[in-house]
Amino acid sequence: MNRKIYIMGPVGSGKTTFSKQLSKKYGIQYYELDKVSWDDDHGHVKRSKDEAMKIFHEILGEKSWIIEDVGRTKFQEGRKEADIIYYIKLSRLKAYYRVIKRWLKQRLGKEVYNHPPTGKQLLYFISTVNSYYKKEPERLKDLEEYKDKVIYITNKDMKKILKKEITPNE
Repeated sequence: MNRKIYIMGPVGSGKTTFSKQLSKKYGIQYYELDKVSWDDDHGHVKRSKDEAMKIFHEILGEKSWIIEDVGRTKFQEGRKEADIIYYIKLSRLKAYYRVIKRWLKQRLGKEVYNHPPTGKQLLYFISTVNSYYKKEPERLKDLEEYKDKVIYITNKDMKKILKKEITPNE
């Protein structure tokens, strides 16, 4: 089964968890575009635009993929190539709560992290939430172009999607 799925949503919305679960369900590799933009193998260093886009285009060249991202403009081609786009709706307040909860779990060693859970990192994630919601109207407007393949979901919807049986035509 060839399938290209793009998952968008704010920090803390459950994109990575949902991607991992869909990956397991469908047997399709998932990709976090944060890891395309940032090189964690060399100390969490931002990749050059050319290097990131090279990696991104390699992903797009696959027969099937699941991509998750906050909806950065530079990765818009992925939305264009996707068969389905899931946009995760989450309130700003819930996003703050989840970012702080994640940071606390990481700080206490109860959750693995990509970024060391420092105070500076927490402030960065809070500012990322602010930035996301400031740009959300623009992101939603950009998605109008793909309205025939965009599905707006909540966390409850994710559970329903994961339980749904796959038919041969899907």
